[in-house]
Amino acid sequence: MKRPTTLLLVLLGLATIGLASCDRPPHGIGTPEPGAPLLILERTGGIAGFADKLVIGAHGEYYLSRRGRQDRIGQLSTAQRAQLNDWLQRFGPFTLRFEDNPGGPDSMLHELVWDGVGPIAPSKTQQQAIFEWALSLLAELSREPNLG
Repeated sequence: MKRPTTLLLVLLGLATIGLASCDRPPHGIGTPEPGAPLLILERTGGIAGFADKLVIGAHGEYYLSRRGRQDRIGQLSTAQRAQLNDWLQRFGPFTLRFEDNPGGPDSMLHELVWDGVGPIAPSKTQQQAIFEWALSLLAELSREPNLG
């Protein structure tokens, strides 16, 4: 009878050590790390020679770079932050990559990296909705004054 008790104590001890060494929940569950990007959208190539990057943090802060220049740092609107937070809490991480003419001349590449902390793996339709939202936000921020 001693063996099962000893084995149980050893297993419990190992489990305790394993849990004690965890300093945050597994990726995709809980809250985002402070300062870590939630969404990164990059658009490169095309006939116009795009080189745009939009980085959005979990609290609605953003950084926009166009053609390799830092163009803008700011905060999303209240409505935009509400949408972002909804997705953040619902959807886990994913990456999308679209290329309109792979390997061909003037190929346009879009890549979206989403690092949400929600428990749900988003469907293709939900991923597309986040991508389109980010792309429209990139266009909106690019139209702002002093962005050339």
